[in-house]
Amino acid sequence: MRLPRTRPRSLAGQLFAMQVVLIAAVVAGCAVFAYVSGSAQAEETAARQVRVAALAVADSPSVREAIRTPDPSAVLQPYAERVREDTGIAFVTIMDTGRVRWTHPDEEQIGDTFLGNTAKALRGQTFTETYTGTLGPSIRVVTPIRDDGRIVGLVSAGITVDRVSSQVRDQLGALALAAGGALALGGIGTYVINARLRRHTHGMNAAELSRLHDYHQATLHAVREGLLMLDG
Repeated sequence: MRLPRTRPRSLAGQLFAMQVVLIAAVVAGCAVFAYVSGSAQAEETAARQVRVAALAVADSPSVREAIRTPDPSAVLQPYAERVREDTGIAFVTIMDTGRVRWTHPDEEQIGDTFLGNTAKALRGQTFTETYTGTLGPSIRVVTPIRDDGRIVGLVSAGITVDRVSSQVRDQLGALALAAGGALALGGIGTYVINARLRRHTHGMNAAELSRLHDYHQATLHAVREGLLMLDG
């Protein structure tokens, strides 16, 4: 038993499928670009936020005064925690030039050695890095504390990578919604246009339209020949 041949898709249907694929590809490309750009922007914003906090702490006169006291942690720990809570960052660690912590969100870590690089800060530079410390991977800034031009301590302020990733994930839902909306609008517009095309082509496919064209051409040719014979 021979199976019936499937009728080829109409010309309007073929164009509709091509346009939907093209729109989907464009929307997907824009969504990926927006996600990558959003991730980079979130990291840049986080780095700028912790840099401002670290520099503000390093420039504070009360910090320099506390470092001169026999027990810097007594003053610096509550101060660092206030800064951390006010700015919403993960940690503000103030330490001596030997990397011994005077402050830490976990008070049990006070007095232990800071985990991270400090060489550039000890040379007087402020730098940004991503490093895995006691709170996990973080974007952090390390800057020197100067007293009369002499480096007397260091400040490290940071925000965890998980928190930055969480901010990006929060934006991902809105991005997916916008991409879905754009795809839906594009699909509806394409459907309306192709519905009109389908009416004008009577739902024929490319082969049927070609045969119809050949038929009309042959008919017109025959009519012209008939008219010539009558004139003769």
